[in-house]
Amino acid sequence: MISNFKPIIKSILNKEVRRNVFYIHNKFKESKAYKPINIIRCASNVIKNDRLIIHNGNFVVNSFLPPLNSRAYRSIVDAVPGKGEEFFVNHTTGDRLAPISTYIAVTSRCMYNCWHCSAKRFIKDKDDTSKEMTTDEVKKIVKDLQNLGVGIIGFTGGEPLLRKDLEEIISTIDSRSISFMFSNGYSLSYEKAKALKEAGLFGVGISIDSLYKESHDKKRGYIGAYDNSINAMKNSKKAGLYTMAQTVCTKEMLNSKEIRKLAMYLKTVGIDELRILEPIPCGALLVNKDEIFNLEDKKKLINLHIEFNKNKDYPKTSVFPYIESKEQFGCGAGVQHSYIDNEGNFMPCDFVPESFGNVLNEDINDIWNKMHTKLGKAKTYCYAKKCDKCNENKLPKYYRLLKGERI
Repeated sequence: MISNFKPIIKSILNKEVRRNVFYIHNKFKESKAYKPINIIRCASNVIKNDRLIIHNGNFVVNSFLPPLNSRAYRSIVDAVPGKGEEFFVNHTTGDRLAPISTYIAVTSRCMYNCWHCSAKRFIKDKDDTSKEMTTDEVKKIVKDLQNLGVGIIGFTGGEPLLRKDLEEIISTIDSRSISFMFSNGYSLSYEKAKALKEAGLFGVGISIDSLYKESHDKKRGYIGAYDNSINAMKNSKKAGLYTMAQTVCTKEMLNSKEIRKLAMYLKTVGIDELRILEPIPCGALLVNKDEIFNLEDKKKLINLHIEFNKNKDYPKTSVFPYIESKEQFGCGAGVQHSYIDNEGNFMPCDFVPESFGNVLNEDINDIWNKMHTKLGKAKTYCYAKKCDKCNENKLPKYYRLLKGERI
């Protein structure tokens, strides 16, 4: 918490942060069940093991939420059904009119052959533009997502940098949402990063899966992938984009402590946030299930989130199993998060290839309602995995604290 002290004080003094806080308070206070102390306890639980940072005047808790002082933050607050009492109660269960974030696969093209790719089922050669959505189709999806109430719009693929119209698409996003692009780093020059920034892109997530060049290139199935990633991070940072490194941590990386060395190296590169994922059953991992983490592995990974954020030798870190644990927000699939594939199919996340409709020819509100109705409230387990607790009805800690439970 000490490393968080100055940014927290600055956030409290920030006019726009205070505006958003009072905005939430004034909407919640219409409910007799609402107590300000509960939202303070809730917020304290969110920030206690995180590192609030200030990027270009934006107060960022992590890349799972819009900046605290942004219009987009109010978007995710408003995207809950009901008024007065019902509005607050729905906030305490995860009932939403729109996910907090939606990622769009804007292309199926890629030059890499990554070992863990969740989009492997539709990946095509970098020159194959068949089944690629048009500029106008993607722009319509973006508009529909904003009207739905989505606060974070992400562009993924395939490799999104293979599209020539990214700046045009991104420039249509207004202040109701922020935008990220997730890339393998291929061809992200400083000039391209600067153009994306000028178009309105908030941040970039670059994949890096090993400290060692040969290992990363092998995992990515492309010679030169490592250099592409490191150069892309440097170019992104130089252009003023919120720069993230995204790593799938294997058991070997965890147990050999390579993940620690990688994190320390990425700190010297200057990234704003390190996002660490555990291996999820997809791509080659549908066959090589030995890489899937057990509970002990997951505990070790979660502890890295806590340790790294308290030690400034490491970059600010977001470990997915921590963010999506029962101690925080739980699994986001179909609740806080959703995914649209390169053909327009609307899914709970990219690790759950279960389409609830196609946004190119169906109403996005109807599809979301269908998805959200089936998946229900926030969950304490990963929807993409088969597990013993998949019928557990307990809410994650965030919602229970907001409700006023003593935990």
